[in-house]
Amino acid sequence: MASNPDTKVAVEALPSFTSDPSLSPFTTSMAAYLATNTGFEGLATGALVFYSSPSTANKGEEDRILLVQRAPHDSMPLLWEVPGGACDDTDKTVLHAVARELREETGLRAARIGPQVGGGMVFFTRKGRRMLKVSFLAEIVQGEEKDGPPVVTLDPEEHVAFLWASEEECRRHRVRETDIKFTHSSQEQTVLDGFRLRRELKGQA
Repeated sequence: MASNPDTKVAVEALPSFTSDPSLSPFTTSMAAYLATNTGFEGLATGALVFYSSPSTANKGEEDRILLVQRAPHDSMPLLWEVPGGACDDTDKTVLHAVARELREETGLRAARIGPQVGGGMVFFTRKGRRMLKVSFLAEIVQGEEKDGPPVVTLDPEEHVAFLWASEEECRRHRVRETDIKFTHSSQEQTVLDGFRLRRELKGQA
């Protein structure tokens, strides 16, 4: 998705991040990636950021995912999604695009990216361009907050609200008093796949 030019994050301003070894196909530029994955006119990314909050139900911790609500003047107005957007030609790699979009849209800085969540989503832009969206788990650089979720700073040109949702809330499409409708059924499935992948990775720890 297009970004506000005034909020563009320069590549040199991005913090260094690590990535899962399985993501080697994405450690290349968008042009190079599309050259070997033909049939697409562009590439978009999504970052699944989780926060483990105290759970009164389980008396343990509960994973909550960051969801952002699209601006009313944008395409798919007021629908919900994970942070992300289109790769730029200036992005060093596809993974740098993930980190850049996350920083631009939420103010959060990626510390580690990956693994990939799902196999990718095909969609068409308003101009008819066939795009591929690839999504990844994203661990963030921890700030000063100690007992609460990470501090999110939205770009109002792109998103007007955010929330941290549990898996059950995503399935019910309601977070406390807020009804949520995802941008697409594939976006909802990616979110649910992210929760499942988180459980699997925790089981391996």
